[in-house]
Amino acid sequence: MSRFKLLFVLFMIFLCSCRTENETDCLSYVSSPVTQVSMPDSGIINQPININIQYNAINGCGNFNNFNVNTISDTIIISLVVKYEGCVCTMIFQNLQSTYLYSASNLGYVYFKFPQSDSSFLMDSVYIHQ
Repeated sequence: MSRFKLLFVLFMIFLCSCRTENETDCLSYVSSPVTQVSMPDSGIINQPININIQYNAINGCGNFNNFNVNTISDTIIISLVVKYEGCVCTMIFQNLQSTYLYSASNLGYVYFKFPQSDSSFLMDSVYIHQ
């Protein structure tokens, strides 16, 4: 390889490897559709209920970040946020699970909705008693 070509290749590597202050650090937060939910049929008022939620991450950099929870009357809408951190990720589709703890302060049925990938909802309910 000629000296000019070598210098050109080294210069291009240098340009491509430099970062500016405005570049992201390969970090994103993405809502993930819920694939499956497991919860009891009933619970006791003011006692926590474990809701096991399964979801997917599209690569090896994805991990649970948080739950987004919206309450409308007796309906709780729970969506999951996956944090993708890293610039080089394994291309492994991950099936993950996280547990949401819910404690009801009112008696009766509580309805849960979990967003799906096709804009529909996976739905379940729990009857709260004393």
